[in-house]
Amino acid sequence: MKRLSFIFAATCLVSASMAGNAWAQAATSGQSSATQSPLSDQEFFTRASRDGAMEVQISQLAVRKASSPRTRALAQQLLDDHAAANKELAALAANEHEPVVQKAPDSALMERLQSLNGDEFDKAYASAMIGGHQKAIELFDDATHSNDPNVRAFASKTLPTLRHHLQMARAMDTHAPLGTP
Repeated sequence: MKRLSFIFAATCLVSASMAGNAWAQAATSGQSSATQSPLSDQEFFTRASRDGAMEVQISQLAVRKASSPRTRALAQQLLDDHAAANKELAALAANEHEPVVQKAPDSALMERLQSLNGDEFDKAYASAMIGGHQKAIELFDDATHSNDPNVRAFASKTLPTLRHHLQMARAMDTHAPLGTP
């Protein structure tokens, strides 16, 4: 159990520092997963771990910086849900597959969010959550077709939560103050 906790903690720490690129791309990319080749389970673990850690990191920032209580509540909900999913994902990866390999960091999105305040931050956070969750839904939907029944089960179980997060982020985005870009 100590080994699993260490693996999870190390994965989260490394992932949090390296995940910015995926979320920055997710927030700006419109490429559909239907045009990409199917992902291996290892690639799913890598991307889901990296993106989940970024979700936690961004939501921690939002809990501290958001000007709106609604934005802080959204951030706390996402933080709680993704921390739990990340823990389950790390355990699944450790038990069934090789360790997750991370890529070089690019924290452009995190740097951008850190530079914003007030309503600008809240709007940018909601926008990042919309883009990130759209990509996460595509990733997890692809994983529901894995040959590994445990990967399929985890992805299928997590998809409704991701869809709910997207719905909440979209609702926050539509309630942005007037005059906000």
